[in-house]
Amino acid sequence: MMDLARLLPVLGLFAFMLPLLGGPEGISRTATNLVYFFLAWFGLIVMAWALARRLSREGLDGEEGEVREGGDGR
Repeated sequence: MMDLARLLPVLGLFAFMLPLLGGPEGISRTATNLVYFFLAWFGLIVMAWALARRLSREGLDGEEGEVREGGDGR
């Protein structure tokens, strides 16, 4: 799950750069791109919220990041 958390900004960057490639023959529609940006932004917010919720549950359960007894956690 932490790998997905680290990959989410990269996916967001890719999603925001995709409209810059343009459509067929380099035609880019401003209104369509604006709607796309807001939908991509909303999708990133929802994915970050779901990911944060799941990671906080895993942290409370102690599945990841446990410190071993007698160790310094390395």
